[in-house]
Amino acid sequence: MFNKVIKPAGRFRLDNIEKLRKELYRNHDVVDLFDLKNNENYRRTISSIAKTSLSTPKFSAFLHRLIEYLNVETVLETGTSLGINALYLAGPERVNKVVTIEASPIIASFATEQFSKLLQQKIEIKQGTIQEVFEQILVKLQPELCFMDADHRSDAVDFCIESIMSHCASIKCIVVHDIYWSKDMHQSWNRIVKDERFSLTVDIFQAGLIFPFIQMPKQHFTLHF
Repeated sequence: MFNKVIKPAGRFRLDNIEKLRKELYRNHDVVDLFDLKNNENYRRTISSIAKTSLSTPKFSAFLHRLIEYLNVETVLETGTSLGINALYLAGPERVNKVVTIEASPIIASFATEQFSKLLQQKIEIKQGTIQEVFEQILVKLQPELCFMDADHRSDAVDFCIESIMSHCASIKCIVVHDIYWSKDMHQSWNRIVKDERFSLTVDIFQAGLIFPFIQMPKQHFTLHF
């Protein structure tokens, strides 16, 4: 995987998506948002959201290459944000469907506009919280890869993983973003690594990879990304 996924991600880019990323960095339009965790309204520019919420181009490219490597056709993403990763997830020719979940209706609407700019019809955005919509979408879609990048709390991560293991026998890989985001997230990742159900786990620092149904002696790897 290192030579076919991680190493090539350093130089692989989708130019049309990277052009859009730069446009988002320069977009100073203000949007009114609502913080579900703190139950309060706040305002931010698209530029500030892009600079703090978007993955690096290298990580977006990693997601694209991972999907190609695993021959994935269906993808479920939690945490759409401005839509850059969803566009990379939908990029491989073999992919026929990406469903991405976003809690904020304003951000979901904005991301939909970005998808339309690139005529990306493979992507369907669902507005709602993880607790509200994740399990229902999971059962219907039966994704082969799930990219978790929404609620960075261990109880949300645990909920998603348990739902996947209960309802999705087709899953090839679960990608948990920001495993070093907080002490809580890191502890959650350490529990995953020790979980005997997961024969293969990989730590690339920006994310943790879980391969749930590989038949092999339990192994864990840390790779430089």
